[in-house]
Amino acid sequence: MASAAPPPPDSEPPECPVCLSPFDAASVVPRVLPCGHSLCGSCISSLPPASASAAASSLRCPLCSQCVPFSRALGPSSLPKNLALLSLLPSLPNPSPPRTAGAASASAARPLPLPLHAAHSRLLARFRHAILPESASPLHSSPPGHPPAGLALGSIACDLGAPWFCSRGHPVSLLPIDAPAGGAPTQEAAFYRPSHAARVIAAIDALSSAAREEMLDLVAASTRLARRVCRVYGAWMGPVAATLWLVSERYTPGVPPLLNERSDELETVARIGALGMEVCEALMGLHGEGLVLGCLRLDCFSLDHFGRCLLDLNEVLALCRGVRAGVCLSKDGALVAPEMVAILRDATRMRSHDFDGLIGRNSDVWLMGCILVALVTGDERLAAGWNTVGSYDDWQKEVLTRLDAALVGTQLEPLAATTALCLSYEPESRPEIADVWKCIRGSQMKPGADALAPADDIVAQKSFRCLLLGELSSMCSAQAVESDDIVQPSQDSDDKSSTPDDENNCGCSNDESVSTAGTDEPQRNGVFKSSTLLAHRDCVTGLAIGGGFLFSSSYDKTINVWSLQDFSHVQTLKGHEHKITAIVVIDNDNQSLCISGDSGSGIFVWRVGTSLKQEPLNKWYETNDWIYRGVHCLAVSGTGHLYTGSRDKSIKAWSLEDYSLRCTMTGHKSTVSCLAVASGILYSGSWDGSIRSWWLTDHSPLSVLEDDAPGSIAPVLSISTEANFVVSSYENGCLKIWKDDVLVKSEKLQSASIYAVKLNGKWLYTGGLNKGVNIQELLEDESELEIRDVASISCDSIVTSILYWDEKLIVGLSNREIKVCS
Repeated sequence: MASAAPPPPDSEPPECPVCLSPFDAASVVPRVLPCGHSLCGSCISSLPPASASAAASSLRCPLCSQCVPFSRALGPSSLPKNLALLSLLPSLPNPSPPRTAGAASASAARPLPLPLHAAHSRLLARFRHAILPESASPLHSSPPGHPPAGLALGSIACDLGAPWFCSRGHPVSLLPIDAPAGGAPTQEAAFYRPSHAARVIAAIDALSSAAREEMLDLVAASTRLARRVCRVYGAWMGPVAATLWLVSERYTPGVPPLLNERSDELETVARIGALGMEVCEALMGLHGEGLVLGCLRLDCFSLDHFGRCLLDLNEVLALCRGVRAGVCLSKDGALVAPEMVAILRDATRMRSHDFDGLIGRNSDVWLMGCILVALVTGDERLAAGWNTVGSYDDWQKEVLTRLDAALVGTQLEPLAATTALCLSYEPESRPEIADVWKCIRGSQMKPGADALAPADDIVAQKSFRCLLLGELSSMCSAQAVESDDIVQPSQDSDDKSSTPDDENNCGCSNDESVSTAGTDEPQRNGVFKSSTLLAHRDCVTGLAIGGGFLFSSSYDKTINVWSLQDFSHVQTLKGHEHKITAIVVIDNDNQSLCISGDSGSGIFVWRVGTSLKQEPLNKWYETNDWIYRGVHCLAVSGTGHLYTGSRDKSIKAWSLEDYSLRCTMTGHKSTVSCLAVASGILYSGSWDGSIRSWWLTDHSPLSVLEDDAPGSIAPVLSISTEANFVVSSYENGCLKIWKDDVLVKSEKLQSASIYAVKLNGKWLYTGGLNKGVNIQELLEDESELEIRDVASISCDSIVTSILYWDEKLIVGLSNREIKVCS
């Protein structure tokens, strides 16, 4: 076995993080705690127990505050040594016989993989779902000398599961995102070998904060705008090259070839109408996400397998880079509004990023009008030639003449006047894109049939980030070229997200804004936007998220699956013969599983993937007396176990490998009503009024959380954990908060039962018989913990379950509804 390379002579030996004593191989030996941190033996012996009830068998790690098992009878010698740290200790020179060059090369040690740098941990938490795995290998071969604005082509090398759900061989385009000069991360030491995720995070960290926010916006927006824009999967780096790539799905053919396919008049008009509506929907969707394009070209659109028109955001970014660099001109088909051209030609404004009040949706309305001109006339150069030859008035007159000649006498005749308004030189005179959509739809339907229309009131309040003026578009090495033409890139370019504040968006925002709270706290002043999901026929009993879907269970014996992109109903899973009482979803590297339990002691396992199967992957029933049958709650752990709480007062641990019963935990005196897993501990609540904790390692009991105050005993209905806090709600309307197994807060929130509680950071959400959700903030100081009321959400029925995801509060109700509040 290869031995690790010795440390440099002047390097300092590693130290114990508690007493700061240098480690050695005799008196200060590094010992590894079950949580993964290493301390010296004397420090481990002096650590206090995690709780009074488990003083002889536990301790709390001073670095991560995790409660871990430790036998004080055996002492620190029962813990393993940290051999990696011992290998870094300086040692006396030990002469050895000379070796040949070949032997030395063969015994050369590979660099040790180290954990992610501490400065990048928080960044990784934000970008975790925006980093493609190294095995995706979308870039087949790096194009030699590719231009900064150009795209590379490739395909996904393996099947990707959540959250991408991309099949092997799917074509993609790759946009290079290069770090600023001098900002590339450097290797810290010779033994440091960063993982793929660490390399990508280091490259992302070298970007500006505005570029990072823009990348996150594109990934999140494309996920929510499925069937309107091509999906932006995220960032990827090759195993050797240092280039960071933005990977997006790609479809062929594009829209421009359709301009030459002119058949009979009726078919041509229908095609123009369909494409025009889909382009409107894509632009309106981006505006709803707070994004403005700034420039566009017809070949930025492509057709998917069903013939639907999609906007390729990577193509748009490549186009924006060409416009910023001045490598191509408008005579090639670039579409840029006059006000955008004025901003690009103002060098002082571009240097200062002073775009306040100048960026809005009106610029994209101009682009929409030019797209319609190209679709109707089949002439891309005419649509882009407003400032190339002659005056603007002459160009507008020619456009109107061509539009009238093509549309008069057809169903789309009213579109000529609407398109002319879109091409008004003054942005304030242009209509909304929603009006263009209504014009096209109204022309194709009978009078009075246009009942559906896109909602535009939300978009009108948003502040916008312009891709043309953003950071990703400015990453090009070529200098801008002074020209009277609109610039555009070369033809080689084949192919609760949070709204950024003014500080991080490079000034790319207008005066239109919405009064919303920051990303780290819920919305205030009682203003929430909500939608209702309705597919169940009885009370909603549970909510879970995993595999890219929202799952809801109900007393109607079904599980409904909802898309997380637009919360549309995807599928209904049927198979239970009794009321479903609990649901949980597992996400791991291999697969995602949905597990449900019912009142007849049935446990069903469903496979989650690109397609959900109607039949369960496996099912079994708990064996117990019929009087006590029924699964009340479920929980899963990283140790590969499923835990069920039942009416027979027990907790059962099932293996997720072969679904066999591994052990049964007893101690409660009544029905086990709720379960929660955190920091290597299983917490169980019961109708007997107590909360018990169990080790996940050997399923042995750890402690009992009880309130000794008179009259405080009431059935526990829900448990939520966060860091070292455990929050429990009760049938009598009380809420209790435990920190490190010590009761720090007990408060009666209402006179009715609290069926659901969710702790998310410092924000606490509770709901129950009062038919509403209370939002509170935990304020902690050195002496006590306070609960501050923030807001409340009124519901039409009893709240049965609460879930928080992606800055959205999802609430299950007893009247079969699911509320999504954001």
